[in-house]
Amino acid sequence: MTKLNTDALTKILRTNPRVGSTDLCARLSGISRATLTRALKGLGATVISGGGSRRTRYALRRPLRGNAAPIPLYRIDEHGQGHDLGLLSFIYPEGSCLTNQDSFPWPLDKDMSDGWFDGLPYPIVDMRPQGFLGRNFARNHAPDLGVPDNPDNWSDDDVVHILSLMGYDQPGDLILGEAAYRRFLDLIRKGDARFLSDAQAEKNYPRLADIAMTQGEAGSSAGGEFPKFTASRLLNYRKVDVIVKFSGADNSPAVRRWADLLICEHLASAVMANALQVSAAESTLYQYADRTFLEVVRFDRHGDFGRSPVCTIGSLNAALVGGNATWPKTAQAFRDKGWLSDEDVTRVTLIWWFGRLIANTDMHEGNLAFHPGLKLAPAYDMLPMMYAPFSGGEVPVKPYSPALPLPAEAILWKQSASAAIQFWEACSEDRRISPDFRRICENNSRILADFHSQLR
Repeated sequence: MTKLNTDALTKILRTNPRVGSTDLCARLSGISRATLTRALKGLGATVISGGGSRRTRYALRRPLRGNAAPIPLYRIDEHGQGHDLGLLSFIYPEGSCLTNQDSFPWPLDKDMSDGWFDGLPYPIVDMRPQGFLGRNFARNHAPDLGVPDNPDNWSDDDVVHILSLMGYDQPGDLILGEAAYRRFLDLIRKGDARFLSDAQAEKNYPRLADIAMTQGEAGSSAGGEFPKFTASRLLNYRKVDVIVKFSGADNSPAVRRWADLLICEHLASAVMANALQVSAAESTLYQYADRTFLEVVRFDRHGDFGRSPVCTIGSLNAALVGGNATWPKTAQAFRDKGWLSDEDVTRVTLIWWFGRLIANTDMHEGNLAFHPGLKLAPAYDMLPMMYAPFSGGEVPVKPYSPALPLPAEAILWKQSASAAIQFWEACSEDRRISPDFRRICENNSRILADFHSQLR
């Protein structure tokens, strides 16, 4: 093949992701497959292929910060053992390729099964540092990593660069990059020293809260907006990893309201588990140094170093379905594709109605997750966010107007409404909650009970 044709091949691969051999031969003036094969071999490791037999397609590797070498992707099993999962490469003009996939447990369309992704493989998307912890991470490390100080402005290249160097404790079971994996090995070397007893938690939680607020160095990026840090605990002789949310330490109306909402979240988890019979994240409340702490056990961590895979409904939806639908409608779309059971569609719908009926105005697609299967993960981050203080510290006074069902929705609505009434009643009776907010909860309970009795 001539030099001109080699340049032409490179140009085609640079401007067209994942091109098949038939298309390449046609674009290159009808050359033979044998000539194409020799040319592709001549380009060496700059070319990547994916798909078997007749589905084989080719792409040109795109360097990440000058380095075109593929990045290893690892997974950590429930026993803390590491496994090679695949090699990730960026491709021209956009997208990525994951080769040598080993037991990839998530739904894949045909292109994904061949290793091709329009952006990043979607389980990696949920590893992105975000929320309160992500912003703190960026504040501390963005200058050294050469990325913007606002995580919302990070490109896929930025995310992979960050994860490959420092992403050793992200949500789920994946670690991207050798440098990040070596940080995980450093964690193993610490052994039992990282697990805090109750007495150690009482001593250290106020300090970790201060660090999180002033320096942003406490814990890893597990997502979300509430002030928080991560820790490892000995709870009733169990080794668990936790996310710890916390309130401020003064007695201002805003701080008092945030403390109320943490207590509400704890009560909501208990009500969902008991009244709706859905799995909910285990949580415990503490009062240390004038702060309220809500300690939530991570369901993607097990024992000393074990992990399990999770994906949010947001990453699954964006990669496999698309659109901006409600949780129930997205769950129904998963069921229609044969991925989700009818029982889990019902559970998702019950959780969604429950959230709406307890005034949770922050049920975004990062707040519902699945294990491989797809199987619904424990519910989390369920609290009446409509009553959260404004950024300026003002405590809102908002009327409670519960969502009502269409006729076809009435059966599940009534189940969730019954649970929501129990939630409002529990909050109205819990003396850890401020008197003003208990009165709001009592009033909401009466309002919802009236609607519940009317819709027979």
